[in-house]
Amino acid sequence: MEKFFKNIVAGFHANRRLIFILILAFSILRFFWLNYINWENGTISNGQHGIKIWLDSGRYTYGAEKILLGMDLEGREKQFLGYILFLTFFKLFNIPLEYFVAFQMIIALLASFVIYRLVLQATKSKFGALFSAALFLNNPFIVQWHQYILTESLYTSFLVFCFWKFYKLYKNFSFKNIAISLLFVLITLSVRPNGWILIPIFVWIVIDRYFKKNSLVILSLIFLLFVMMAALIPGLKSQIQITTPVENLQNGVTVWDHPELYINMPQEPDLDIKDWTSGIKYIVKHPLASLKLGLIRVGYSLIHIRPYHSIKYQIRVLFWIIPAYVLFIVGFLFDRKNQIYKIGIMIIVFHLLIIFLTYAEHDSRFDIYILPVFYILSGVGLVETYRKLYYRLFKKYEMKIS
Repeated sequence: MEKFFKNIVAGFHANRRLIFILILAFSILRFFWLNYINWENGTISNGQHGIKIWLDSGRYTYGAEKILLGMDLEGREKQFLGYILFLTFFKLFNIPLEYFVAFQMIIALLASFVIYRLVLQATKSKFGALFSAALFLNNPFIVQWHQYILTESLYTSFLVFCFWKFYKLYKNFSFKNIAISLLFVLITLSVRPNGWILIPIFVWIVIDRYFKKNSLVILSLIFLLFVMMAALIPGLKSQIQITTPVENLQNGVTVWDHPELYINMPQEPDLDIKDWTSGIKYIVKHPLASLKLGLIRVGYSLIHIRPYHSIKYQIRVLFWIIPAYVLFIVGFLFDRKNQIYKIGIMIIVFHLLIIFLTYAEHDSRFDIYILPVFYILSGVGLVETYRKLYYRLFKKYEMKIS
């Protein structure tokens, strides 16, 4: 076994430049190929040619038209102001929406480069960085969203940018990095309201780097303060209430719009379903039932599989997800003190908390946002796994990974 592994390692190092170029070329070509076939016939999405219009697309295009006409945005339109403004810019100069799709693809390519740089900074491994970037570029369940007039593509890319800036801020604490990180947070939360959860993370990083102790206590207090603000500030409170969290809680909603997957929950007829803070009282009164519901929601979101999916589809999904989760766990066990895990895990947990308290989507698109974060951390895990194996099997050799 040692000899076999040694030969593989020796061959890898002897041809690593060529291997790197081949993997890079394949990843980029496959990214464009996936987008091409999706544009031509919607192979990896809705089976339709060209731009993909679905569900909330009209909200964003109509919102852009309203801004150009000098009209005010209403209701949930305000929650997606950033995305609507991006569309408004294209409409202002009469740029066809086809170019907006190209814009989302370009931003995704930039995000893949950021993933590469981020993992490279954390591990000093070009192959670990390329592994993470390639997973992001080549996952059809991520790529499919680049051609939709929906927030998924841009939000996912900007979440990667925020992760990068958070890590840079943690490593190099300065006013400049604070300002840049905050700017990316504001842009991201304007694209999609899920981005609000980045604020407690940003504040924690600033305070933790300043005081350098009691980080968990600080994070808990920040999150508690954030919840209080959400309950007391009318604008935030009304935006949260739009998602009807209390009603979903009592109805046992697990996957949105799939009643066959709902579970039975204790009923409280006197509960004020128009005030989301009533849900806190419900959870306190029925902790086990609420915990069960939340965990089922998170499970459905993380695994991406539903009972109505075909076996072929389930295998494809697991291929893109389970290895990344395993490498993430292994990497964490090997290198849990790395700051990149602190930040990445917070981004993952806070996004899953939203699903825990609301519902999972039937297409798992809520998990698409954090899948690149898993890919980043799985790249770190791959490098750490390789290094541990290398060290244990070849202690007498100098370990060089690049």
